[in-house]
Amino acid sequence: MSSAQSQRRSAHGYSGPFMRGTAADRRHHRHSSGFASFWSHIGGVIGGGPKRLWPYVLPWVFVILAIVFLCLVVRGVFTRQLLVPPVETPKTLTERGYTSNFLAERIMSAMKDIGQDAESIPHDAMTDNDAQPDIQIPGPEISYATTVRFIKGVLGRNDVAVHIGITKTNDSADSYVAHVQIEGGPFNARESIVPFEGRDLERFVRDIAAVAMRLAEPNILASHLFTQVQKTKCEYAQCDYREIAGIYDEVLALPASEHAEWALAGKAWLLVTQRRSKEAELQNREALTQYRHSAVLHASLGIALEQQNRIEDALKELRTGANEKSHTAENLRLLGDVLLHAKHDREALDAFRKADDMKPNTVDTLHDWGEALVETGHYDAAIDKLSHAVALRPDRAPSYVEWGHALEHKGDLREAARKYAQALQLGASTLTPREIDLARSVNASPDDDTPTSRPDLHVRPVSNPMELYLLRASLDTERDAAGHPMQTA
Repeated sequence: MSSAQSQRRSAHGYSGPFMRGTAADRRHHRHSSGFASFWSHIGGVIGGGPKRLWPYVLPWVFVILAIVFLCLVVRGVFTRQLLVPPVETPKTLTERGYTSNFLAERIMSAMKDIGQDAESIPHDAMTDNDAQPDIQIPGPEISYATTVRFIKGVLGRNDVAVHIGITKTNDSADSYVAHVQIEGGPFNARESIVPFEGRDLERFVRDIAAVAMRLAEPNILASHLFTQVQKTKCEYAQCDYREIAGIYDEVLALPASEHAEWALAGKAWLLVTQRRSKEAELQNREALTQYRHSAVLHASLGIALEQQNRIEDALKELRTGANEKSHTAENLRLLGDVLLHAKHDREALDAFRKADDMKPNTVDTLHDWGEALVETGHYDAAIDKLSHAVALRPDRAPSYVEWGHALEHKGDLREAARKYAQALQLGASTLTPREIDLARSVNASPDDDTPTSRPDLHVRPVSNPMELYLLRASLDTERDAAGHPMQTA
């Protein structure tokens, strides 16, 4: 075949190899077409599926939504909320930025602060004050909030509202009076006034919050005031508890108050604090004739008995309280505390763990749990609990002291002394004379600002604390310019 023929064939046809490639392309095209058809069919099934399945799925969707809504309603009905509606505010305060809503938020925040600082004496739980969701349901005037309010009205479990109205009493001065009234709850219709004069409106807000708590949550305010008295570091025989006792007497004077058993326990607690445990025992036993299944009264009686060194009797009452249906995390913590003093270490650790599970991040539980872990030789776990307690309440010296004990047992005497020094800054009453000497040695050291997290290599861990001279020798070690210890010749 001539080259011209070859070129003509090439111009009008395909050579062999190109013919084979075209056939493969055709097979690939048919395969791609079938693949696309398959996925198109699947897409059609998926797209058309809801139309066929919707009559079956839709009822279940409504059932699930109804169950969720019902659970929310039940939770809302059994959660009594403490609310501060917008405050009636005079124009002079509004012009300074203290609007009705802003004042309500600030007063509610101050009331929360009082509740968070009320851990010294066991008290009834604060009325929940989280905002209620408002879920609208198709239909006229039907929503989550309206449904909950209606059921609460039927069951007599209305929310507690703190109505506050502020009026100006003198046109030429910053003089006001706040009228506070409680609506709903066991203290319905209680009211009081808060006079104020001056420019410190934040103090006015705090005064209103304190009065509102006295009317709505008196036992919590009493515990808060007890905490404030304790912070003065007064001697137990010189502390003034008259206002606190007066609040408890007010609660007990109210007819059929559901807070009465807590007030009785609080009064007994005051007696124990004043080392009047015999009187506290008698008061608790009398109260238990009326409130036989009161967990808090059993706990209060147990503490009074422990103060008399009647440990087995105390443990019996504390275990009874911890097994009552009304028990709280505080019941378990107090039980663990006395178990620890009675050397029932394993049971004490279990009680603290249960208390923490029931109410996490409680400073008293974390501290006592840390103390128990130190007693049982679990020093790293103890440091974890105590450091958490200090992070929550950095003003409590005993937690620093226990932290120092754990570090001493690990052999880190230098860092233990630093914890004692921090406790010493808060108050020397929780430290032994030896621990005070250690703390002062650290304060006198020129490098006391250098953070130390590793144990001193010259100190060996032992079961008993080391003597003072070992720390001083470590602190007197010569250091180079970078702060590293230098070996002496």
